[in-house]
Amino acid sequence: MNEIESEFRARRERILLRQLVRLFRLMNDETVARMQARGFQGMQPSYPRLLGNLDTEGTRISGLARRMGITRQAVAQLVREIEAAGFVERRPDPEDGRGVIVAFTPKGREGLATAVEVMAEIEAEYAEAIGQSGLEELKGYLKTILDRFDRQGGFGMD
Repeated sequence: MNEIESEFRARRERILLRQLVRLFRLMNDETVARMQARGFQGMQPSYPRLLGNLDTEGTRISGLARRMGITRQAVAQLVREIEAAGFVERRPDPEDGRGVIVAFTPKGREGLATAVEVMAEIEAEYAEAIGQSGLEELKGYLKTILDRFDRQGGFGMD
């Protein structure tokens, strides 16, 4: 590898998006592995992205698509897969007869509670690496950026 390529690669590795994507993949894969170890054999690496965008009381497919930045058709396909694994169910939207609400099943709610525990464990391991104050500072910086630049806002807005 020549010097220009080496410098480009180093610069690329410092890009915030690349680091966030790598961290997401790392934490996602570890969360799924730990959930599988705790009995959630049906959990797959593709599921947390949708499940993490699902409100506790349920969310319309169009809302999930908007939050995930993918098509409604892609969300519907993933919902079918996650529904077959028993984590979510579809319900008629009481406000729109044609609409569908995707909601957690009891197994899905149990999985959500387990995922929150697992992610707290992983965060504690990260805190061991950078200190609890470092982790809180990182979260604070990310919150500041999101509050300022996330035009779609937080969850529960659909």
